[in-house]
Amino acid sequence: MKRHRLLTCSFAFFAGIFMLVNALHAQPVPDKEYRLIPTPQTPADPKKIEVIEFFSYACPHCAEFAPPLESWLKHKPKDVEFKEVPMVFRDNWAPTAKLYYTLEAMGLVDKYETKVYEAIHKQGKDLNTDQGVKQWAKDAGIDSAKFDQVYDSFGIDAKVQRSKAMGRAYGVQFTPSLAINGKYYTGPSMVPAQGGSGPPDYDRFFKVVNDLIDMERKAKKK
Repeated sequence: MKRHRLLTCSFAFFAGIFMLVNALHAQPVPDKEYRLIPTPQTPADPKKIEVIEFFSYACPHCAEFAPPLESWLKHKPKDVEFKEVPMVFRDNWAPTAKLYYTLEAMGLVDKYETKVYEAIHKQGKDLNTDQGVKQWAKDAGIDSAKFDQVYDSFGIDAKVQRSKAMGRAYGVQFTPSLAINGKYYTGPSMVPAQGGSGPPDYDRFFKVVNDLIDMERKAKKK
């Protein structure tokens, strides 16, 4: 009886491994793991394959996605141009979108992005208002006079309006999500763990992303 149970457990274990390996190597599934963008968008640089992350600092799922995304970016293909576009699905997301573009204009995104996520999702700081964002920047040691000047500028407001327009053009419905070269749309929530429940399968998700990039690379060569 023990031998029978041992053999059964061993079979189940190796069957699970086999299914996992197959899942990791399978081709992306259209209309499940990705979908076509209804109206294809033109990338800024035709020589590159553009990958855009649609996100919000206010989104807890984006905070969870940031570390695995950062790991992927360290090894992304050389022909890939990565961009971030903050979304404003509700009015109180506008301040964090302005925060992103202000940090970008000041060349401080790489230094402070993780700290922004930590402030909101670990420290419970309220960055849903302009005043809350400005106070956070001051407390973080950023030159408050310069930050406030950039944050309140017409240029930052224009970028936020442009990001809203991009979200509509790309058909963005959730964050975080990625658009590949203006043609394919996907996101971690479209690639759940085995069984369809639990957290996203990030290994599988980035396999899907890399495969979509490769599909575009081959299309360019043709």
